[in-house]
Amino acid sequence: MLVALFTFVMLAQTSTNVVSLEGISIFTLGIMLYLIVFATSFVRLVMQFQKKETLVEKLQSDKEKNEQEKILIRADRKNHLIDFKDLYYIESLNDYVKIVTSNDELITREKITSLNKNLPDQFLRIHRSFIINLEYVTSFTTTSVDIKDQTLPISRTYKKDSVGKLQKSKIAQ
Repeated sequence: MLVALFTFVMLAQTSTNVVSLEGISIFTLGIMLYLIVFATSFVRLVMQFQKKETLVEKLQSDKEKNEQEKILIRADRKNHLIDFKDLYYIESLNDYVKIVTSNDELITREKITSLNKNLPDQFLRIHRSFIINLEYVTSFTTTSVDIKDQTLPISRTYKKDSVGKLQKSKIAQ
């Protein structure tokens, strides 16, 4: 209905008082309707293509992120390459971030959110201040996670996702 009204207005050169049904050729009306439908379909197709393209780009970046084996951290005026298999957890300390590995602890000025974006799926954010490596979880409850000899809290914000992912991980099996 709106398409027909729009077509009539377009044929009357955007003046609604000039439009009369007797003066409009059926052939011209059909062509205008076809062009309008074709144009809207083309726009929808382009929009769907752009959505799929962004989804493919996101999946490729996720694949690259999960294939990484190390992360580069700047601490103590040096760049450190840390293996993901050696990383236990990451703790935010206001302006600093403490990275606990099997060998040592590093303190850096990077933000925990930027580190979280660069970590693969084996890492889980359980708190505003903590990211853990799922491979080193020894036990967990709905409020805390034990990694080696440390007990880390699970916040209410991350509780649903964290507990679900912990249960699905190989630890729960």
